[in-house]
Amino acid sequence: MKFRTFGLVAALAVTALCQAQAAENGNTQYSPGSAQFFAAGIPPYPGLYFLSQTNYFSADRTNDSNGNRVPIDFNVKALAETMRFLYVSDIEIGGAQLWGQVVVPLVHLNLSVPFGSDTAFGLADMTTTLGLVWHTDRNNSFVFGVDLAMPTGRYSPSDIANIGNNHWSVQPTVGYHYSDPQGLELATTARLIFNTENHDTDYTNGTEFVLDYAVGWNLDKWRIGAVGYYLQQISDDRGPGVAADGHRGRGFALGPSLTYSFNPGLQVSASWQHDIVAENRPQGDSVWVNFATKF
Repeated sequence: MKFRTFGLVAALAVTALCQAQAAENGNTQYSPGSAQFFAAGIPPYPGLYFLSQTNYFSADRTNDSNGNRVPIDFNVKALAETMRFLYVSDIEIGGAQLWGQVVVPLVHLNLSVPFGSDTAFGLADMTTTLGLVWHTDRNNSFVFGVDLAMPTGRYSPSDIANIGNNHWSVQPTVGYHYSDPQGLELATTARLIFNTENHDTDYTNGTEFVLDYAVGWNLDKWRIGAVGYYLQQISDDRGPGVAADGHRGRGFALGPSLTYSFNPGLQVSASWQHDIVAENRPQGDSVWVNFATKF
């Protein structure tokens, strides 16, 4: 079976915005679009797996609730290296294998806004996951997991650039993966993000829905395809300065992906995703380079 790794979580806080913006600051304590073809691809073989994801995000605009550019000087550049350590156990529950993972993101963030600019580097918000995976046959797998994102990232309410969100979130996730080694491959995960309050600002992000997706075609050791995400905030933000519309965010991104598998347990992939729709969020581009292997 072609190597398929995990992809339920990625806690990259790479789009920190100025404190003048709500929601909070347009941030999501998960990086939409990070799952790609790793979505719901938990391997069936017990053991320890590793995924490195290097991501560069840049944007020179942030949008209002109608998707129009906010007329301010704005620029954000973020380089993130995320290390994921996944363990697949031989414990079975209801015909499913038990698995878990830890996600460790490092972020370098440069942010420029009308009232100043700032640079930050360090550990962002880490995430842990516990889940189950059902392999119904050699081509199909179904995944359920719960992510817990923790406020481990550097944060100060007086800083312009923050790589931490200063709150917790619980993220139940379901996913499906189909893989034909010589044909079609489909991968998707859907998650809800329930956020706690940032006690330094008395602000609470609304609940968010994120759908990651990938579709491609396998040609021997190569896979070509398209990846992206859809994000919709489904409840209002709460706290000081919240806009009348609740500052609900929405986003949609799409872009090409290319993967090369050196062997069944080692692969490298790259993708580019452009934000086609961005409401109450920055609009930009993300480049991903992924390295996945089994220890």
